[in-house]
Amino acid sequence: MKQTKARIFCLFLTALMLFSLTACGNPEPETPEPAPEETEPEVSSEAKSPKTINANLWDLTYDEADGWVYEEDDFYDDETYSKIILTIPNEAGDSDIINAEIRVSVEDPEYFRDYLTSYGFDEYEYAVNQAYDFTPVGGIDCLEAEGNYWGSPCLRYLSRVEGASATVFLEIIGEYEDARVDKLLSGLTFNLEDTGNEDGPWYWEGEPFSAQPHSVMVGTYTLSSQWLPITDCIVTKETFDHAAAVTGDQAFLLVDGALKRYDYDGTSLKFAEDIALDTEYEGICADTTGTIWLSDFLEPLISWKDGAQTASYNGPDYVAMHPSGTWGISWFSGPECEKVTLSGGAVATAPIVFKEVDIISHLLVDENHIYVSGSSVSDGKHRVFVYDTAGNLQLTLADSDGGSLGSITFVTETANGYLALDGNMREVVLWTKDGTYIGAADDSDLFGTSYPWFCCGAKLADGSILAIMTEDRADESAMELVAFKLSGF
Repeated sequence: MKQTKARIFCLFLTALMLFSLTACGNPEPETPEPAPEETEPEVSSEAKSPKTINANLWDLTYDEADGWVYEEDDFYDDETYSKIILTIPNEAGDSDIINAEIRVSVEDPEYFRDYLTSYGFDEYEYAVNQAYDFTPVGGIDCLEAEGNYWGSPCLRYLSRVEGASATVFLEIIGEYEDARVDKLLSGLTFNLEDTGNEDGPWYWEGEPFSAQPHSVMVGTYTLSSQWLPITDCIVTKETFDHAAAVTGDQAFLLVDGALKRYDYDGTSLKFAEDIALDTEYEGICADTTGTIWLSDFLEPLISWKDGAQTASYNGPDYVAMHPSGTWGISWFSGPECEKVTLSGGAVATAPIVFKEVDIISHLLVDENHIYVSGSSVSDGKHRVFVYDTAGNLQLTLADSDGGSLGSITFVTETANGYLALDGNMREVVLWTKDGTYIGAADDSDLFGTSYPWFCCGAKLADGSILAIMTEDRADESAMELVAFKLSGF
C-alpha cells in the first residue's frame, strides 16, 4: 500500500515538473504561416512555350523548350514573302547545332526551276514523267534532297504550288536527323491561296531565241551584228561563266564547265561533239597552230588538238595564252602574276606584276598586247590596262570622261583601234589607237537583246568578232547561250 502511494506520488511530481518546464520557456513550436504564393515573373507572350508565329504564308507552332531561337532580323513577312531562320545553338553559344530556314515566296517559277537542277532533279523528269517521290510537309507535297552546305550536312524540301504562284523552300543545316526537327516541321502549316495561276512554259515548251540583223553608228563606224543560230540551242542556268575559242572553221564553247565543239560555216554554229574532260574548266583560248588551251584555278593547264589531249601542266592558275602557243600569263585576282613559258614539256615561270591594277577581273593576250581589266590602284575604278608583251603599260582604256567602265569580258585590237565587250553595261565600246574613247553601242540597238550578259568574245578568220552572251527568252521559259557575229569596226 505504501509502495503504491509512493509510485503515484512520483508520477505526480514528474508530470508537475514537465508542466513547469513547458511553461518556463520551451513552448511547443507554433505552426508556421503558409509562405506567400509564388507568382511567375511577367513575360511577353512571345517568350512563352509553345510559341506560335503567324506569317502571311505559313503558321508555325514550336516548343521553345527544345532550344529553338531566332533573331528579329531572321524573320521577315509581307504579302508575298514570308521567311524565318530558327536555330538551336550549342551549349557554348558560339555555333549552331541546327539551323532551319522556312521560306515561301509568291513569284514566277524561275527560282523553283533553278532549285530543281541545283539539287539534283531533272526538270523534264519532274514535270512530265513525274519521276520523283514526295514528302508531305506543312500540308503540301515536297521534294526532299539531302546534301551539304559548306561542309555541313543539309536537308532541303522544295515545292511549287502553281495555283498560288508560290515557291516553297526549307533548308535544315546541321543535325537534321534530330527528333526536334521533325517536331518543328509537324507544327508548320502553309497558307497558300489558289488564285488560278498557271506557270509559263518549261524550256522544252518555250520559243527559242532569235534575232534579226542590226546596225548602229558609233562615231564614224557602223557596227553590225548577225545572229548565229546554235544547233541545238543551248539552255543554261549559269549567267556568267561561259567561254569560247575559235580555230579555223571550228568553235569551241565551254558551257557550264563542259567543252563542246561546233562547226562554223559563217552563218551558224552546228553541234559536232562533246569533248570529255577529267574536270570542269572556265578558261579557254586558241593559238595559231590550232591548239586549244584550257585552264582553271587549281586545275592543270591542258592543250587539245585534233580530237586529243596533247599536254598537261601543273602549277598555273587561269592562263591566257599568246597566239604562238609558247607562253602565256598565269593569273588569279591580284596584280602579281606569272609569265609561263612552255618548252619540251617543261614549264618555266617568271613573275610579272601589273602594278597599276588592284584586282584583276579578266586578262587576255593577243599578238602584241596583254590586256588586264580590273580595278585601278589609283581610284578603284574599272578600266582596261593595255601592256606590251613584256608587261610595260602602253595605255589605259576608260569611259567617255576617263572614269569607270562596267566589267570588260573581252577586248582586242582592231585595224582602227580597240574594241571591248562590257558585260555589266551591256555595251560594245570603241577606242582609237591612242586610247581615245570613241563611243559605245547598247545591246538592244546592236543585237536586239533585252538584258544579256556578255560572257566572252573571240576573233574570227575574217577579222570579225564572235560575241557570246546569255539572254532570257521572251517567254521566260529559259536562259540561252546565244552567239553573234560582230563587224564594222
